[in-house]
Amino acid sequence: MIKAVIDIGSNSIKMRVARINFGKIHVIRDETEVVRLGRGLKMSETGFLNEDSMKISCETVTKMARRASRLGAEIFIAGTMALRTAENAGEFIKMIKDSTGLDVHVFTGEEEAKYSWLGAVDGFNFDGNLIMFDSGGGSTEFVLGSCGKVNKITSVPVGAVNLSEKFFNIHDKPIKKIFCDEAVKYVKNLFLENHIDEFVSQENPAEIIGVGGGVVTMAGVKFACENFVPAKFHGSVLTMNDIKLQIKMYSSLTLKERQNVIGLPANRADVILGSACIIFAALEILKAKSCTISINGLRHGLLLS
Repeated sequence: MIKAVIDIGSNSIKMRVARINFGKIHVIRDETEVVRLGRGLKMSETGFLNEDSMKISCETVTKMARRASRLGAEIFIAGTMALRTAENAGEFIKMIKDSTGLDVHVFTGEEEAKYSWLGAVDGFNFDGNLIMFDSGGGSTEFVLGSCGKVNKITSVPVGAVNLSEKFFNIHDKPIKKIFCDEAVKYVKNLFLENHIDEFVSQENPAEIIGVGGGVVTMAGVKFACENFVPAKFHGSVLTMNDIKLQIKMYSSLTLKERQNVIGLPANRADVILGSACIIFAALEILKAKSCTISINGLRHGLLLS
């Protein structure tokens, strides 16, 4: 069987096409397009998807679906935070249906977290408790599990796009430290309000797995990879010191200067500081010194299931 999953996120649209044999997944094609569908949506409130963003996103999904069809794939389209909250999400979903003939399955935060967990832990052999966080463009999911069993799931409505709009919406200027501190404090308070600190057990410390474009991009910068190939970073480690250094670097640069940072795709330069602040806050709340990176999240979990 050849299957394809198209994941419509707040920041990017991603597709993974794979041949599945006896439960084994062999990836044929993996691609990401940054489209900012969730641009302008108010954090924790309903808002409207931007007309231009919807048009660009629909064109992107249509092109991906055509490429997947040419490979003979059965296609599944998943919608996440932007489509959970936008008042005009139905209009966008109809655009996709009219253009591709395919339905969009909009997941709850808990469903998104469950499938992200399935994908993230595949292939790792951690014993004991495991906490996964998946920081995207519009939300951050947390899952606590052990021995392959999910014990707790929470989705928090904060991601790189909406946090950047709230705190770092400054055109091509360095960001003062006070804004970074306020952003981290804001995210930590959101995590506490959603009881993420209760994921931590003193008796049974957990391994931490980080998923999403933010952690993968930060790994690319850490290892100064001129050619951004996410597969290179699977299983690598991002430490709190790595994150602190990158927050300091990104905030000291203009947007144009960030676009020249080795390992940082230019189309993520405007939201990478928001990603870094969320990841820093997540590790602080989880009392962790580092996280192991998995490049397999929602799409991989859906393919597995």
